[in-house]
Amino acid sequence: MGSGYNVRPCQSDTVVPVSEPILLELKRSLVQAATDDKAQPPHARAFAAWIQIDNISQSPALGALAMDAAAANGPSRQTVHAVVLGYAANLDFTLITSFTEALTWLRARQYFVAGRPPSFEVDGLGLFGVAVGITCLAETERAPAQAWLEGLLKHSLKSQRPRDWNEALMAAALSILSPHTPDDLVSDDLRTALAAKNIMQTSEESRINAWKLISGLTVSMDGMTRAAAQSTALTFLLRAAPSLNFASASIDDVAEILKGIARSMRRWAWDPAPRSRNSVAAHWDIDNEYHVQDMLWTILAPIFSDLDDEEWLKSLGQHHPRADLAIPSLELIIEVKFIRSGGKSVYVDVIKEVAVDASTYLQDGSGYKHIIAFIWDDAARTENHAELCQGIERLRGVHAAIVLSRPSKMDRANDKPAENLFGVEEQDHVPS
Repeated sequence: MGSGYNVRPCQSDTVVPVSEPILLELKRSLVQAATDDKAQPPHARAFAAWIQIDNISQSPALGALAMDAAAANGPSRQTVHAVVLGYAANLDFTLITSFTEALTWLRARQYFVAGRPPSFEVDGLGLFGVAVGITCLAETERAPAQAWLEGLLKHSLKSQRPRDWNEALMAAALSILSPHTPDDLVSDDLRTALAAKNIMQTSEESRINAWKLISGLTVSMDGMTRAAAQSTALTFLLRAAPSLNFASASIDDVAEILKGIARSMRRWAWDPAPRSRNSVAAHWDIDNEYHVQDMLWTILAPIFSDLDDEEWLKSLGQHHPRADLAIPSLELIIEVKFIRSGGKSVYVDVIKEVAVDASTYLQDGSGYKHIIAFIWDDAARTENHAELCQGIERLRGVHAAIVLSRPSKMDRANDKPAENLFGVEEQDHVPS
């Protein structure tokens, strides 16, 4: 990107000019406000995580909340446990059974009881979480659960309340269960965030209004959950705009593209059965570092015409270093690592290897000044990713560290054990 540009978040005659620094500050503010806050209720934390991710492995917080909720039973079970499981099961079908059990308990409770203040029945975050969970159920289980929740939502929405964030969530819950229901109570920023997750449709007018809400920062009092929704909505709006100028792309742009691969993996082919009569079940396996390099090449090559693979760098005596991927115009090297199972030492080894790479590849006269480390975690240990990235990003010359977990659908039950930590020997030099 250049030093400034016009952001056009939708195709229309309405142009919203925003300089790059202002846009970056807006994104930064939303990300900060949407960061997981352990002081918030569990279902608020679950929503904030769910609205921003496509795979539960991307959020250790949501995974931990789901485990706690699934373990709750008897007197320890609470309404929020069913809600958390609704959000989690929407991303991970292995949690459907736990959600169904919690939902059965939830449906057995009494609501709108005279003389008792309403709680779950007017809790937008709670009702919406259960709604997204219900959409994942088999038809025989979904129909009665949906009818029950629609009844609660219609009763609640009849009350005269302000058109606030809570009301928008309740309206959105009813809309995703019954798409033909009028949804004018759904706020445009929430509608756009749900469009990003392919849950609701959004119009040009709605996207314009969403942009005004987000850029105006007029609803900051709604806290973490709305900030999370707006962060997702903003990403969606910018994705629909010509926000990346390939002729003047930056290293930050490359990092954003690589971070976005986690979302792309939702459509990565790993078929449980053939999808058509004349085909076979496709398994696009990624089993070593070279496979990861191939994937990155496929993504980056159409964008960066000078992308080079296995780039030979300036020799150090008898040592002839070779980088995985390089973009000379950005003075950038993308170094790929592939980690399998193992203890804490595997992360220490990765940090050490990137440190060696940085000192080798970024030597004076090499033509390169920056490294992005891209790590494939074949064991999907998301709880360790933040610390790993922090360690790598403290190394001199490392612009960013990005960790991508193997999707849970990639079943490796029949694979042979790996011979070494990284799957293949690194070929970064040849004999002198």
